[in-house]
Amino acid sequence: MLQPLSHLPAFSLVEPLLQAIVNQNMIIGAPPGAGKSTVLPLSLLNTHIKGKILLMQPRRVVVRNLAQYMAGVLGEQVGDTVGYRIRGENKVSASTRLEIITEGILSRMIQSDPELAGVAVIIFDEFHERSIHSDFGLALALEVQAGLRDDLRLMIMSATLDTAPIASLLAQHSPVPTAQLASEGRSFPVTVNYTKEVLAHEVIPHCVEVIMNAVTNHQGDILVFLSGAGAIHAVASRLSAHQQQNDYIIHTLYGAMGKQAQQAAIAPDPQGQRKVILATNIAETSLTIEGVKVVIDSLWENSAEFHPSSGLTQLTQTRISKASAIQRTGRAGRVSEGVCYRLSAKESFERFAEHSAPQILREDVAPLLLETLNWGTHFSNLAMLTQPSKAQSAIAIKALEEIGAVNKKGDFTAYGRSLAQIPCHPQLAHLLLFAKQNVSAVAQFSDAQKCAIKTAAPFIVALAQAQLQSEHVLISDALLHLTPAQRNDITKQAKRYAQFVGLSEQALDLSALDDEALGLCIAIAFPRQLAFKTSASYKLAGGKGADISLANPPQWIAVLQGQHIGNSVKIRLAQPIAEAHLKALYPNQFTSSPKVQFNKESQVMEARKVTSFYAIELASSPLSKSERADDPQFYLQETASAWLRYLDALPLKQWPLSQANWRWWYRVKLAAQLNLPQPQAYDTPDPWPTSL
Repeated sequence: MLQPLSHLPAFSLVEPLLQAIVNQNMIIGAPPGAGKSTVLPLSLLNTHIKGKILLMQPRRVVVRNLAQYMAGVLGEQVGDTVGYRIRGENKVSASTRLEIITEGILSRMIQSDPELAGVAVIIFDEFHERSIHSDFGLALALEVQAGLRDDLRLMIMSATLDTAPIASLLAQHSPVPTAQLASEGRSFPVTVNYTKEVLAHEVIPHCVEVIMNAVTNHQGDILVFLSGAGAIHAVASRLSAHQQQNDYIIHTLYGAMGKQAQQAAIAPDPQGQRKVILATNIAETSLTIEGVKVVIDSLWENSAEFHPSSGLTQLTQTRISKASAIQRTGRAGRVSEGVCYRLSAKESFERFAEHSAPQILREDVAPLLLETLNWGTHFSNLAMLTQPSKAQSAIAIKALEEIGAVNKKGDFTAYGRSLAQIPCHPQLAHLLLFAKQNVSAVAQFSDAQKCAIKTAAPFIVALAQAQLQSEHVLISDALLHLTPAQRNDITKQAKRYAQFVGLSEQALDLSALDDEALGLCIAIAFPRQLAFKTSASYKLAGGKGADISLANPPQWIAVLQGQHIGNSVKIRLAQPIAEAHLKALYPNQFTSSPKVQFNKESQVMEARKVTSFYAIELASSPLSKSERADDPQFYLQETASAWLRYLDALPLKQWPLSQANWRWWYRVKLAAQLNLPQPQAYDTPDPWPTSL
């Protein structure tokens, strides 16, 4: 069965693997091109192992391609012995024994069946990428193994992982001993060349130049790694202008593409034309693209980064790690000797990080916390290589509390358990359930508005999941300019989510969505992403400033996507919303309260009545002396707090201290340095001004 794969380096591990996995977990180290992702899973099929083998992969396109390839090795169709399961799509049957899945699928399988009945081996492939789902999936698998299934075997495979931490984790938390195996490197040598140091805005033209030189000076197909779809299309456009007839064909490869376009990029060209494949890091691992002999690596990638100050997750262009560069280089050595061009000076590359930071430290952990609570525990009790920070946990708890998934004590609620059953971000799951169960109770909305919200909600979830990139800021405009493939995919996903929660699929027409309902749905899911127009800009409900490129910006706008630039947010995708609708949804968030603050212009403390929505100050008016007289102690305390806030933001040399205050300050500072008694023991300085 494995004879066609016997030339691959990982084949040497088959015999020791089959001997060891009987009684042990396995850690497999194999460099790019070794064949570990195909040879080793297939080798487990013809053994004493009778249960199902789950192979986890981080990317959908890799899952489909691996299933197709391995089924072909067996001379079968996908869905027979080898099948796959990804979000919204699966090809499995009663005879499927090797099931390739995306990482998020595993945790849901364990949540629904904690014993994992019928599963014999779980393989965590490409574990060096340290995705949030692989870390969490391994933690749950270890709990299953320790508590219910000591016959379950775990197999962690990686190309560039430092195995010591994972070996230590397994030793501490698994009832089964762990063995380690390693294979030789890639099948063929790859020559690495460095070009020159280029600034971020110079990457596109420099990349085109290197591609053109490679077309002239090398044989074989060319795989180009770029940061994202935007960079891919920019390079493709410039290449097309230089392209000679029948010289080569340009393919693109990134996650948001349709299956057929992805497969065309991966498969050999039917007419035998030379290919230039422009790809994101989707092509970095476990994906053999036949014919590639040249890799051109921009050394950039787009990675998701969560910003607590706005609640927004955005794709940020960052440098890759050395480990990722090694992975990319290996793509050129799959079928013959190859060459790799890295678009950087070698001296700069040597300063790159060895490994990327674990995804769990960069992303919103609210979805992970919801799953953890649904499992019946907390982050800190799980065997995870990296724990979220305390700040991340606090932000996630707050987000779950606001949608009712946990109560004020942090206890998991029945509503939270309902949210956990829906395979999307908790706030998007809340939108779906609100549209299904709660919108009818909002008396201020008409029946037509309620119906429109129920129709729009699944589409907003699909749009948020798709991370739609559009030159149009308003969602209502962006929807008018979708490609047919985008329309089909978004509609398909919307129908899937509607079906999941029991919303009617009959009215799900993308071209008939109500503009007003789009804004309302974003407001329901992400209240802290509501923005209010101040003077020349906006302020988000979370407190962050924001800007928008619109000729006639509305007073209120609900933000679905934004990009952090410096200390502000550039609004990329949003929809207007009326203040009256916000008051209907969040009546308790519109508050009026007294506030004391320092007026920098007049240099005095002021007491004002402030009307707010979350952190947005909507209006304020001075409080009269008679109003302040109602509670003088409150205003005295507020004045002291206001002074502290004001002084805390000032450099010490700008503090408005009298000569006596400065003498007291130096006495207190000296006392602290000498570890002397508390400053109350020293002379009292001049009194602080308290007048309003």
